[in-house]
Amino acid sequence: MYDKYTIYLIFNLFFICKLEHNIYKYMLKFTDAVDIYDDFDKEYRRHSKGAVILAPPGSGKTTFVNNQIGERKDWIDSDNLFGDKGLNIDWVGSHNEKLSYMRADYMLEQSKQYGYKIIGALFWKYIADAVVILPYEKHLEYYSSRKDLDKTKIEKTREVFLKHVEENNIPVFDNIEDAVKFLDNK
Repeated sequence: MYDKYTIYLIFNLFFICKLEHNIYKYMLKFTDAVDIYDDFDKEYRRHSKGAVILAPPGSGKTTFVNNQIGERKDWIDSDNLFGDKGLNIDWVGSHNEKLSYMRADYMLEQSKQYGYKIIGALFWKYIADAVVILPYEKHLEYYSSRKDLDKTKIEKTREVFLKHVEENNIPVFDNIEDAVKFLDNK
């Protein structure tokens, strides 16, 4: 019926909200997402096998997705998956921060199972198919065009991604294109 990960996620959504707040005001539920995927089917191609690439902020993910040509794109920017569709996500500094990242893991896996290829930065403990960590100098060059990032944030997120790669033996690439080629040939 439900796999272990789904049960774990549902339990944690309930338990953390109740434990940390001792109220049910923040209870969330899983709902049918068919409307979200119907919209994505118009803009993105579903594949026989989905995939997920993770990369720190300022790595060129949005540029890569926006530069895809064709009527329907192969890769979805996770910012579109998480943000535009009203997933009730509160990323930073709130009681819901951990739950938001856990929902990101769930949505990444659900979308992958549905045949989508997603590239993004947000995760809790998700084991992606590949991770991209740009060479440091290239990353600094890319981040300089972003007003929402600073060097400290870049360095901290690189550390998080490097630790996640090492702990989970995830293939790592120094550019998005090589990660995509690897997954296309897998």
